[in-house]
Amino acid sequence: MTRLFLWVLCFVAVGLKGGAQSPPLAVADSLYALGNYTAAITEYNKYPSPGSRMQVARAYHAIGNYEKALGQYENLVAEYPDMPVAQNELGKLYLKIKQFEKARDVFLLLTEKEYGSADNFYLLGKSYQYIAGESGYALPAFKQAFRKDTTHLKSIYETGKYYLKNREKDSVLKYVDKGLTFYPNSVELINLKALALFNNGNHREASPWFERLTALGEEKPYIYERLGDCYVRLIAYEKAVIAYETALKLEGLNPNPKTLLALGKIHLKLKDYEKAAAYTKEAIAVQQVTFESEYETLANIVLEQKQVKEGLEYLKLAYEEDPESTHLYYRICLVADNYYVDPKLKLRYYEDFMQKTGDSPIVEIYKAHVSKRISALRQEIHLGAKAE
Repeated sequence: MTRLFLWVLCFVAVGLKGGAQSPPLAVADSLYALGNYTAAITEYNKYPSPGSRMQVARAYHAIGNYEKALGQYENLVAEYPDMPVAQNELGKLYLKIKQFEKARDVFLLLTEKEYGSADNFYLLGKSYQYIAGESGYALPAFKQAFRKDTTHLKSIYETGKYYLKNREKDSVLKYVDKGLTFYPNSVELINLKALALFNNGNHREASPWFERLTALGEEKPYIYERLGDCYVRLIAYEKAVIAYETALKLEGLNPNPKTLLALGKIHLKLKDYEKAAAYTKEAIAVQQVTFESEYETLANIVLEQKQVKEGLEYLKLAYEEDPESTHLYYRICLVADNYYVDPKLKLRYYEDFMQKTGDSPIVEIYKAHVSKRISALRQEIHLGAKAE
């Protein structure tokens, strides 16, 4: 129990002793304010009223017990349909737990009444976004939110994002520029403006906005990649190199091959052939595609149909894609053993297996069978030679 909580209880006790009329929910409110939600719920339940029941719902929400919070809100709204705050919080909870149709119904009701605030229209739009067949209704809701409050940042952002997705640059800038007059450092709006200009080929205009994002601490690879692209088109190669290299650092172990190739091309322009070749080779290396799984699946398909020769060929192709795979070469041995008649040919596969594979617990399991098969084949070959 914290000192602050003890102080609150002492204050309440002193007030009672002094004859002052203490509000019955003072202790519950204090517990809630201190984040002691479970204890607050117990206190609120001692004095049932619409207000205390609302606080119980909020407390359950705060501790993550969404099922009980939902029950509290739904009962409250059913009994008191003219509590817009409770309806709003119920709708937000529906959104959080992905019950989007129910959220839509709540916010439709709120926006049809006198409670049609910008935020309720925005939340209605968010509900529509996730309902199949109704996402087209989201934009009108966001626009209505903007008409209600031209400073509503979230609605401005969602409207701008919609137009960005549809490559309508002028519409993006119309909303974003209005938003930036109120929120000049909004990274969301600056990002939309930079991307709208960049996608439209306005690289000279886009570059200062990407620079602004980096100055505001946005450390994301795609920002530096696009900034690098802008610099390339502005023939600012040294700046482009710095931007691309920063993007690679942020990407860590998963570098973007396009960024690597871009660096290769820049160094070619700068006549640094060694770096140009190194980056270009790395771009090739990181995007090499192999098809061992696909070829093995094809092998499985034809082997199921007793097409052993075709199955063996597909397994060989799979092994070419992944020559380190002990599993694949072991399967080749087994299929070859089944396909070929000549024991000498069969033996060659198994002996190759012993030479190609290293040492590990899983390999030893394979080798135990291979060794037995090698012994059996050698004996068969020996007996065959005697018979001749």
